[in-house]
Amino acid sequence: CAFILIVGAVGMKASLESEAATREAALEDKVRAQTLAMDASTSTTIEAAVGDDASERVRERGVARVDGVMSERASEEMRRYVDETLAASEATRGGALSTEVFGNVYCKKNRWDLKLAYDAPVREGLRECVRSMKDVLLDSCGGDAKLVELAALVSDPGSTRQPVHPDTAYRRDPSVFTCFVALQDVERDMGPTLFIPGTNNAQAHVEFREAGERGGPALKRPYELGLINRGDATIFDSRTLHCGTENSSSRRRVLFYFSFERAGSDNPN
Repeated sequence: CAFILIVGAVGMKASLESEAATREAALEDKVRAQTLAMDASTSTTIEAAVGDDASERVRERGVARVDGVMSERASEEMRRYVDETLAASEATRGGALSTEVFGNVYCKKNRWDLKLAYDAPVREGLRECVRSMKDVLLDSCGGDAKLVELAALVSDPGSTRQPVHPDTAYRRDPSVFTCFVALQDVERDMGPTLFIPGTNNAQAHVEFREAGERGGPALKRPYELGLINRGDATIFDSRTLHCGTENSSSRRRVLFYFSFERAGSDNPN
């Protein structure tokens, strides 16, 4: 009986690993098709918003850059905290990742979505960001928004490009806004986030779906790379098409991130 249970468990593990490998292969194929479709698109670095321009950019384009939202001291402490937390987790031991500690993320090789406890470095960093971004957060999310995500995206050398995707399926009204804050300077070879401005609308999502999420007009639009410095942020509407790119450098890239959900919104997730 024990032998049968052991054999069954081994078979189940092998089946799950096979399914995971199949999913990753399908994602790689999708990324290749998207990359080919975007080859002729214009690429620029996302530019920092000035004053009230950030709120308008988020509303109209689905994404904006806001510089200097976290101090050097706070970002260094946060980065140290993230590195230590990740090192102490099962991520460094190659085992299955606990959903209590890690969120789901596309293209998992050398990439982690690490959920953060509300410890001192996280509290201080979040407070600085919210204080610095108060106006654009209030304009985008409202004063009664709910904090629904608090985590770090870690991309180590060798992590691959993700498929272009929205974080939430399209709804007429926005529901969630996410802020990515760099905990070190992000250079081009470190896997910066790719955003396609102007895709937080019905037309772009229809185009994206009708092309099987592999091509079409939505992916031919100009895109912008989040080449931001330590303490700078990008804030985006969860409907905006984006992806993490490949980290071909020898350095780890860490983005602290948090998301607010508008009160009473229809969040499809």
